[in-house]
Amino acid sequence: MQNLLDDRRLLLPLILTAIAIAIGSVLIIVLTGDAASGESASTDSAPVAAQEAGAAVKVDITNFKYKPETITVKAGSKVTWVNNDVAPHTATADDAFDTGNLEKGDSKAVTLSKPGSYSYVCEFHAFMTGTVVVK
Repeated sequence: MQNLLDDRRLLLPLILTAIAIAIGSVLIIVLTGDAASGESASTDSAPVAAQEAGAAVKVDITNFKYKPETITVKAGSKVTWVNNDVAPHTATADDAFDTGNLEKGDSKAVTLSKPGSYSYVCEFHAFMTGTVVVK
């Protein structure tokens, strides 16, 4: 009988932890305005074009989104990601580029020389995606 009581004392904290994680996950999805929720596209997701090679383009990381989500630049342009969130983020495109961990207020610039379309993701938050098109 004593073993059963000990097991119940261990079970309650586990259940409460699981509930807290589930509630936290739902809050993150609701508060970040997940695209699947039907949120209409804003002008922030419109492509941005650099006017000349070597031009600088900034991508803000705000509210768990890359803004703008898609950019078009000429080869040789510098793209800078700036983290405005409290959570750490990355901008990682397989072997093409990786900003590494960006804490709040951090930024990282990458010069993109090879034409192509590069999809990237935050390694911490897989729902955060963006695209750089290099012409």
